[in-house]
Amino acid sequence: MKPKVLVTLKIPMEDLAPLDGLADIEMSPYDWNIMPRAEILARIGDCDALLSQGELRVDDELLDAAPRLRIAANAAMGIDNFDLAALTRRGIWATNTPSAFVESTADLTLGLILSVVRKMAEGDRFVRRGEWEKVGFQPVRWEGSLLGGKTLGLVGYGRIGKAVERRAQGFGLKTIHSRTTPSDHPDCRPLETLLAESDIVGLFVPHTPATHQLINARTLAMMKPGAVLINVARGKVVDESALVEALQSGHLRGAGLDVFEAEPKVHPALLTMENVALTPHLGGSTREDRRGGRLEAAENVARVLRGELPLTPVNQPG
Repeated sequence: MKPKVLVTLKIPMEDLAPLDGLADIEMSPYDWNIMPRAEILARIGDCDALLSQGELRVDDELLDAAPRLRIAANAAMGIDNFDLAALTRRGIWATNTPSAFVESTADLTLGLILSVVRKMAEGDRFVRRGEWEKVGFQPVRWEGSLLGGKTLGLVGYGRIGKAVERRAQGFGLKTIHSRTTPSDHPDCRPLETLLAESDIVGLFVPHTPATHQLINARTLAMMKPGAVLINVARGKVVDESALVEALQSGHLRGAGLDVFEAEPKVHPALLTMENVALTPHLGGSTREDRRGGRLEAAENVARVLRGELPLTPVNQPG
């Protein structure tokens, strides 16, 4: 009998090519939505592997329902959905795809910056509501800012931060960055200095105990008046209530958010703010990068099912 792999999203079978002939695939039956957790718990009992988009909390409850599980594979960069201690204790591999979504997320970051700084999202809503037709051309109202000559502060200087930096330089932005490891790089700054110097602050750090609500009332107050905050990292890196207060007070000019503290719920005040651009956690959502991530996740699964080591493990089960 072939091993069985549960895939929580309906995706093209060619994205699972490494598993051809090796395993039976049980896939979500839903065209757009992720398989509900209750359904996953009901189906996973005879599965040897789990492949998700990083949305599924893999914890003791789920593992109790999956006695045959050998690997939980994220087709995603993040790993905060994994209870790594529980997985390791049970001898189950956990893997991610650390480089698959770099280019997509970097592209989106520049899109969010432009949406806020050039008022593109606000202008789109204005046109759709029919207000342009009513009030006519108001050139002063729509004056944004050039990116050239402004400073973009990169909080986190890994793959995505560096990819954003390459794009930003094409717009004439000066870039500085902060990182957790010591560096003598001339553009490296302590976080507090970076916040004070930057016209735009972009977040590119994982969610860990050290980064939980890294951006809070205290650190928001350190930001330059009129600055813009962009978050494509994880929602819990930002204290959303404190961000709302900074926006309402006028201390921040605007924000572009792809991730949220309690997603898919969004702080109600953010939904009413014209100077905020919101996207539904679509940073990695390009056909090219999604396919690459799924192929890499499927390869991790295939290796474990063959008794080999996965390519990108995030734990070391005994």
